[in-house]
Amino acid sequence: MAKAIEQLLVLQACDQEIRRLRKETDDIPLRKQQIESRLAAHKDGQAQAEHALLEAKAQIKRLEGEIDAARQQIQKFRDQQLQIKSNDGYKALEKEIATAQGAIRGLEDQELAAMETVETAKEAVAGRQSSLASEQVRVDEELKTFAERNAGLGEELKRKEDERRQLAAEIDPTWLARYERLFAKQRDAAIALVEHGTCGSCHMKLSPSQVVEARKPDTLTLCDFCGRMLYFAP
Repeated sequence: MAKAIEQLLVLQACDQEIRRLRKETDDIPLRKQQIESRLAAHKDGQAQAEHALLEAKAQIKRLEGEIDAARQQIQKFRDQQLQIKSNDGYKALEKEIATAQGAIRGLEDQELAAMETVETAKEAVAGRQSSLASEQVRVDEELKTFAERNAGLGEELKRKEDERRQLAAEIDPTWLARYERLFAKQRDAAIALVEHGTCGSCHMKLSPSQVVEARKPDTLTLCDFCGRMLYFAP
């Protein structure tokens, strides 16, 4: 194996680590956003539960008002009965009173149902509050971990970039320039091992002449299919 290839393989390993560190650094804001979205969903759930509780309480208050109004109406009818002298008029008011009493019974049934709804809503709010508190603890811990990791990534990246500069300074400029152009275009590697007459990256069959050229230590041979630099393992 040519010395330049050996040097480039070491450089490539360093570049791959730099690329990984940069990607992890770039991914942190998105991952933080995903974590914060989880917390926001819990907050929305609690807000919805609290809104449902308020609506149920408002329903009870409305029903109580309607019941009070119906009772006042009954009292008004009874007061009117004291002043009416005709039997028909008295019976008509009795009918109105019976209708109002029936309405009260229906409203009281609705009130009981609303009270049950309130109790259910209170339990839902308590459950949401507990769930939110637990999620808040988890989110705080995860965000703290991300902050620490982000600081560590910066240090790791700086060390690797310093290491990369030192490695690159020792490589023939011609080989280095070709490698850098290839690595910038490839997602994984710029250098591929020749395995059983095929390119180790794209797995295409190499021509016999390419295989021969790739064996020469002082020759830069590229795969005709993917353009990667080819080498043989010692």
